[in-house]
Amino acid sequence: MTQVSSWGTNRAGKLPRLLFPLLVLLVGAPLFFCRLDDVYLWQDEAETAIVSRNLLAFGLPLSTDGRNWVQQAGGSFVEFTADYVWLYHSWLQYALAAVSFGLLGPTTLAARLPFALFGLATVALLYRLVVHWVADERVARVAIVLLVLCVPFALLLRQCRYYAPSAFFTLLMLDAYLHLRGGTQWGIPYLVLAAVLLYHSHYGAFFPSVIALGVDMLVSRERRDGWRRFLIALVLITAFVLPWAHFMRVLYRGQPFRLDRFAAHVGQHVVYITAWVFPLVLVALLLIAWGRSQRGGELALSPQQAGFCRLASIVVVINVLMLSAAAAFDWVFFRYIAHLIPLLLAMLAIVIVLVMERWPVGGYGLLALLLVCNGLHMLPYGLPGVRDLEWSGLWSESGAFQALDEVWNKAGRFRSSLWMYAQELTHSYDGPNEGLIGYLLAHARPGQTLLVNYEDLPLMFYTDLRVLGGLSGHGLSDGVQPDWVVDRKYGSYRDQLAAVVGAGSYERIEIPYPDIRWENRPEPGGHHYLTVQGEENVVLYRRQED
Repeated sequence: MTQVSSWGTNRAGKLPRLLFPLLVLLVGAPLFFCRLDDVYLWQDEAETAIVSRNLLAFGLPLSTDGRNWVQQAGGSFVEFTADYVWLYHSWLQYALAAVSFGLLGPTTLAARLPFALFGLATVALLYRLVVHWVADERVARVAIVLLVLCVPFALLLRQCRYYAPSAFFTLLMLDAYLHLRGGTQWGIPYLVLAAVLLYHSHYGAFFPSVIALGVDMLVSRERRDGWRRFLIALVLITAFVLPWAHFMRVLYRGQPFRLDRFAAHVGQHVVYITAWVFPLVLVALLLIAWGRSQRGGELALSPQQAGFCRLASIVVVINVLMLSAAAAFDWVFFRYIAHLIPLLLAMLAIVIVLVMERWPVGGYGLLALLLVCNGLHMLPYGLPGVRDLEWSGLWSESGAFQALDEVWNKAGRFRSSLWMYAQELTHSYDGPNEGLIGYLLAHARPGQTLLVNYEDLPLMFYTDLRVLGGLSGHGLSDGVQPDWVVDRKYGSYRDQLAAVVGAGSYERIEIPYPDIRWENRPEPGGHHYLTVQGEENVVLYRRQED
């Protein structure tokens, strides 16, 4: 792709151009930061927070503080070493949260704040990237408006998790790659730095994205000098990353490859992208414009737009294929493709601007429709009979397709995510973790034991109790008589908890908080924008004093 910049050299001309992105960032700030501490951390966030707190205390991201340990896998020493060093995820997220805890204390706000800041920085970087390489400020403006008002992205960047940093460093690595191909003097160190930081933010995004850059080099038929610079950068990246990848056992994860699981995961990713980010009907329009740009004619992409879309689509496709095939992921979640959302919306912005150029009213109407509701995203998912389809028998036979079926049904329902998100930001949310933690802080004594079969990690983060059980059932043994027992209805081994309660003298306590799945996950199809009504209340048991 040819390096193009529309910024010019006149400083006076830059200020008006900066006003629009600054205004968008000002609008985005309250959407990203408002009530950031209202919802308590859920299981995965609490995992990050606890490991980060241990990093701050001991200098290493440990799974244990000597009293509790973090374990979500069924077997021990899968997510951490024999010395309890956490190696299941890249470490940058723990460093960010640890620094925040050191400055602000281990609170919900401190846990999420650095990631929300990365989300805001991603908006600014996307604007700069599109202006520089697509050479069209209209596309850049539409792209950041789409990103700031993209509720699925907002939900993810407000998490104490790697999602926002991985999106930022994916964009940064692509910018560095384009500079390297453009012959920039500092292109090699820039690409090495950006790629290494992407690895340390999310290695699941790093490997497919680096491979995608190599594929783009082949497709674009880069000259020998460009290949030389790229290979030098690749050797340096490998030298910096390989020792970490070996230490973290990246290549020894998960289950053996299965074709049916791979097909199911690809299907889920396609539904996630087209149902929540880039409507399928507009993907078709982009492909038509892309094809015409090769032959000339109406509704064609400019060379800069075509080059950017080629690179972005290669990154998206290879990420989808590799994440689908990864045996480490027995399930597929929307949050696994968080780093692809800015790229998808940049391509969506190109489609919208193409429509604006030929039919301004229709183009602005299209933008408004995409922002306020999922009318276009529903196609074809909302069509009669589509949700009842079974494809080659895999739909009913594969467990992964059960999750896809749930998303398929929700994607076919009319909704305004922006309106629901506005309700979330203006109403307090009450979840099961908040209720349990508030009650235990008021009535439990530090050092007492708690046995829980679901979402154990938030209880570890917010209380001074010794927490047993959890998803892995650690510490659950015959004869155990904890001071507190929490029997969540979606948890495992409920019969064993009932036996523990039956063998001792326990008082049953019901608190007015809904016993739902998780506190509140960021998945767009399963996120709760308001407190859930009509569910059974959370129940816990307190052992009676002798």
